[in-house]
Amino acid sequence: MPLSRTRLPLLRSVLAISLGAALVSCGAAGPPPAGDRFTVIDAEELGRLNPLTGHGANGESKIYESLYRVAEGQDDRIPDAVPVLAEGPPVPVDGDLAHWRVRTRHGVTFSDGSAFGPEDVAATYNAVINPAFAARVAANFDFVKSVKATGPDTVDFFLTGAYGDVPHRLFLAIAPSEAFAKPGPADQLPLGDHPIGTGPYALTELRPDQMVLTARDGYWGAKPAVKTFVVRRTDDEKARAAQLADGADGTRLSPALAKAAAKNGYRTVSAKANDWLGITLPTGNPVAGDPAVRLALNLGVDRAAMVRDILRGEGTAVSTLVTPLFGDAYDRAQDFTFDADRARQVLDEAGWKVGGDGVRARGGLRARFDVAYYPTETLRRDLTMAAVSDAKKIGIELNPVAVEPSAMTPQRLASTPFLLGGGGQPYTLDTQLYPKFHSRYAKPGAGSKWDNASDYTNPDVDRALDAARVERDPAKRAQLYRDFQAAYHAAPAMLALVSENHVYVLRDNGWRVGPTALEPHAHGVAWGPWYSLARWTRS
Repeated sequence: MPLSRTRLPLLRSVLAISLGAALVSCGAAGPPPAGDRFTVIDAEELGRLNPLTGHGANGESKIYESLYRVAEGQDDRIPDAVPVLAEGPPVPVDGDLAHWRVRTRHGVTFSDGSAFGPEDVAATYNAVINPAFAARVAANFDFVKSVKATGPDTVDFFLTGAYGDVPHRLFLAIAPSEAFAKPGPADQLPLGDHPIGTGPYALTELRPDQMVLTARDGYWGAKPAVKTFVVRRTDDEKARAAQLADGADGTRLSPALAKAAAKNGYRTVSAKANDWLGITLPTGNPVAGDPAVRLALNLGVDRAAMVRDILRGEGTAVSTLVTPLFGDAYDRAQDFTFDADRARQVLDEAGWKVGGDGVRARGGLRARFDVAYYPTETLRRDLTMAAVSDAKKIGIELNPVAVEPSAMTPQRLASTPFLLGGGGQPYTLDTQLYPKFHSRYAKPGAGSKWDNASDYTNPDVDRALDAARVERDPAKRAQLYRDFQAAYHAAPAMLALVSENHVYVLRDNGWRVGPTALEPHAHGVAWGPWYSLARWTRS
């Protein structure tokens, strides 16, 4: 029997928000008192506030809420999943790890005034796995078969197989069920620019260069002390640093620029992140995809120097995407250590011979290929240049090519190495590794264009990742991930380099800021000191 509840028409809220105008709808309060406004500068494109396109993917949205979010102050390990729209942890039904139940919170309303219930959870998750919506984050939920509201305050998750770490997979932002009543491409849904969520803030202004969020009336939790949150957009990092003098209260910067800003009345906040950067080595490139070249590059780059000189110590070396954060699943012995002599030996044995100009060749093919990177991000640029320098010393010529994001199409990624940032869902090893290295994502059209961007196929890696997904025993699961590391170390897919901390700067203006959370690849104003924005107090 279908569940019933009162729902105000979705259309009313959609019509209530007009782009470029500050509004008083969505339960937003009037103008805030002086001092209750906080302005930040972000690099990300404003808008696209749809959960199906990745907004709030880890419970960080200010507009939406999730069943669970990432705990703050636990950045030395994989953090706990804190209930938000859930009343407690998910529970396997009758001990079946392929069937989980979550009890939902009472007394919660959306920003359009309608009541939240388990049917909204079911509708959001069913939409993300429905091909008709073409959700960008669909690959993150390929373990979900279906979701059903099973009572007035319960929702059941039916999975494709046993899965042990469900709490760390239920961070998806929840929207009203009516938003998904008519299936269609996710990036064309009204939610992108007209979001309706249960979170502490509502969207009251949206322009290409500025977004304003206002603390809303009717929020079920404590009302935020920061009444107005203003986000300006500037994609160039040096311009963001310069604009701090123009009234902004904070932004994210590379370590060097952040330390310079700290001398001008700002303080730095360093948040640990499981945000890795590395260079794809696509199989479609005859040099980059060669197993010997892949192995030699992993041996021949000095990751420790990158952490020291480029990150200024704000990060760690990474080579298999498995780090000490994952506890017993991590095998330090499988990390690549810098050994240029061994790299040269690998290339010699594979027939790549050094030419008169210092560049190797085999069968008339020079050991040379382009590496694309985004020039507006100084960290990616500097890491690319460091890899170019190290590769040259072992006889491989990398040609750095600055590109705009739109230029990295799936077709180009299939043959052109790219300085990639990853770690979008880093709170389980399954999401960290499976989409990046399993051969199912080497097939054209599978997952997002960033999944398995090297088109890597390794049966031993597949076996370990598949078995770990359904293993019930945590100790056996950890062993399977150590098996993955051993198989990957023998035949790497890409050139993983470092995991960066995210460094933020903010004005010292009397706010008591809480601890940061372990961050994913996504960063900017959703994270850092602003992750806990709704819970800030005055000092």
